[in-house]
Amino acid sequence: MNSRERYIRALTFDRPDRVPIMHCTLKGAWLAHGQALEDLYARYPSDVLMSSRSRGPFAFTGSERGHWADGAVTIDDWGCGWLWNTPDYMGQAVEHPLADWRALSSWHPPDPMAGEGGVDLMAREAEADRRQHFVYVDAGEVFQRMIFLRGMEPLMVDLHEERDEVCALRDLIVEVCLARIERWGRTGLVDGMILRDDWGTQEALMIRPEVWRQVFRPAYEKLVEAIHAAGAYACFHSDGAIHTIVPDLVEMGWDELNPQAHVMDIEDLGRRFGGKVCVRADIDRQYAMPHGTPDQVRALVRRLFDAFGTHNGGYAGWAEMSSDVPLANGEAALETFAGLAHD
Repeated sequence: MNSRERYIRALTFDRPDRVPIMHCTLKGAWLAHGQALEDLYARYPSDVLMSSRSRGPFAFTGSERGHWADGAVTIDDWGCGWLWNTPDYMGQAVEHPLADWRALSSWHPPDPMAGEGGVDLMAREAEADRRQHFVYVDAGEVFQRMIFLRGMEPLMVDLHEERDEVCALRDLIVEVCLARIERWGRTGLVDGMILRDDWGTQEALMIRPEVWRQVFRPAYEKLVEAIHAAGAYACFHSDGAIHTIVPDLVEMGWDELNPQAHVMDIEDLGRRFGGKVCVRADIDRQYAMPHGTPDQVRALVRRLFDAFGTHNGGYAGWAEMSSDVPLANGEAALETFAGLAHD
């Protein structure tokens, strides 16, 4: 069983030989650990093909959220200004081109095919891999991009006031995502597409679930349908406590969820949704990975597996490495993933 088949079998509850692994690495981890991290990954290789440019899922180039520039603001392809205070972690959007809604009439989203070189890179590397690994690509973001363009507090007020501009901006962003999804699909090489939107605080959804269903669910339904039409599996990523909308996500047909599971009731989620959707759960990057012991990391991996992975599949291994994560904890997660066989 090669890596690609292993991941697909986990997604489709078809008895993979073990839990598949997907590496997740912030830039700071490479700066902190260097060759030792390379050696660790060589011992526990990813079942997902990683971009040689970003060491993450393939993406259109230029859609990054700025970059480290030693205190200077850098502009992304949507016109948002980013400030990175350290090269270890992603920066923060500090300049919002739609801070004044009057700018919307003259503002234009980026050409969806700008940065198409990222697709070409994926095609070259996937073909060289000869379909041995699962190929994941970035399908974009909606809510987060709206925050970067408008500013978080103003957008929250806009949602409360039910301003028409909110849906107009949502639709402009969705059109870019749809065009890029279709372009990825034309290659015939993509296995999965990831949509990234952080929706939760540590305790609850950022907005009322009924507002989410009214304003954002229709957009996600279009996107998951487009991903499936492109011949790929659909993955939804969100940090935070999103338990109130997990039923919606499952109902919409997302094949995999990538949640911040430890801020929710893991066992309850497992009882309700185990066997219905594959889960690539975050291994607590707030405490367990940076500050816990290897045994605590192993115990959390097994707890997540027990909740989601006991349905002939349904669980994928994923543990974020950053500059503050000891290598021993990274190894504990990867070693445990590699030793877990789906029942």
